[in-house]
Amino acid sequence: IIFVPPFPRTGTSPPRRRVKMASRLGAVDLGSLVCVDDFEIAAAASMAQHDFDYFAGGAETEGTLRANAAAFRDLTLWPRVLRDVSTVDTAVSLPELGLPCLGVPIIAAPVAMLKIAHPEGEPAAAIACGKKGVLYCASQQATTSIEKLSSVREEGIGRWMSEGTRNDDGDRGHTSDGDDAKYEQKSPKARNPPPNMWFQLYIFSDRQETEGLVKRAEKCGCAAFVVTVDAPVLGRRERDVRNKFALRKELRLENVVVTGTKKNTGAGSEPGTETQSRRRTTTSTTGTGTTSTTSTQASIAKRVGGRDTSLTWDFIKWIKTVTNKPIIVKGIVRKDDAKLAVKHGVHGVWVSNHGGRQLDGAPATLRALPGVVQGVEEGTRDLLQTKLFSKKKQKRIPIIFDGGVRRGADVVKALALGADLVAVGRPLVWGLACGGEHGVETVLDILKEELTTAMALCGVAKIADIKNAKLVARRRRSRL
Repeated sequence: IIFVPPFPRTGTSPPRRRVKMASRLGAVDLGSLVCVDDFEIAAAASMAQHDFDYFAGGAETEGTLRANAAAFRDLTLWPRVLRDVSTVDTAVSLPELGLPCLGVPIIAAPVAMLKIAHPEGEPAAAIACGKKGVLYCASQQATTSIEKLSSVREEGIGRWMSEGTRNDDGDRGHTSDGDDAKYEQKSPKARNPPPNMWFQLYIFSDRQETEGLVKRAEKCGCAAFVVTVDAPVLGRRERDVRNKFALRKELRLENVVVTGTKKNTGAGSEPGTETQSRRRTTTSTTGTGTTSTTSTQASIAKRVGGRDTSLTWDFIKWIKTVTNKPIIVKGIVRKDDAKLAVKHGVHGVWVSNHGGRQLDGAPATLRALPGVVQGVEEGTRDLLQTKLFSKKKQKRIPIIFDGGVRRGADVVKALALGADLVAVGRPLVWGLACGGEHGVETVLDILKEELTTAMALCGVAKIADIKNAKLVARRRRSRL
């Protein structure tokens, strides 16, 4: 009996016939892909199964993974009509997080090991985001060092800007002759500077190692640090266990060297993981009585080697002595944790369940979002009462959201529930797998077009108006 896992999708399963047809097409025709779901189907057909499963899979039964996407279907948009939407402005500004101007409230979530999806890897994704005015959050677990990523990104975006491309549409708009002359006199970089990157990291038991990584990222111009707090240990990702997943020998993690392991050079996959690729085993137990599945999971779990499993909220005080950049905690799904985050002085809260890859059975992030917003607001009021905030800092800290976002309308729903930024991870992986840098650009174009359309159809012309328009309500389940 051969076990065939279900098609690795974050939402409903696509028709098998479409996948088979896509696999026969050869090179991916980006022009034929009209939504993120199409990109996922094409990526599944073009990538090796074990590599696709690494990105698409979740923990254990993948219930939380599916719940993330399903939660959006449980929300209804109630549009306003007879509103002036002749001009829809998707720009946002969060200077407190190093983002004076973003073209859209969409950012790239940190995703590990992107060279598994495409040889161009992290630099291609970062350049594409920069060209589209989208913030790119670099991952600690990247297959490109932060130094090389920063250098290649700057070079790629600089080359693109020098060619005269001003913004994500490649169109500088209608100008008079005089205005056009003034426009040409300005430097391209001054006209539309791309947002600086953020850097995502885990806290190591060896604080010097973490501090060194922070300093390296600062030198590369990272504007903020995103500390992931929902992964003290690795979730049991059964697709990876079945596939005996290991990073290909020619790839390695470039940012970290875990204490007690060999340096990440040569054939190493991740810190402490096996270097051989996908060994098949026919025995049910090892010599010590341990099942092969258990040993495989233990091997995969070594990629988190060196992380501080005793981490508490006190780390925030420590990391503020290391950097003066904004600190964002990623992995918050509870109201009380949100209040604690505000109390300890973080600069942003990221609502996330790690894409359903950690605790199976955790809540869908869209369901958790309202409680986190309430916790942040209550925490802010508590600080004001203790007079720890000045009057200039009464605004609540920003909230970032991720989990199951596949449509521009999903972005509207998350913003309507209180998020300030919406992060996407897997959609950009599928774009990268299908077409490298251009594939990521295409996915971002689609999401922006869907967002603009959804805003216009909802009767809102600005991002700030979404929260005040009372657009969303949960669907009532029929008792029939």
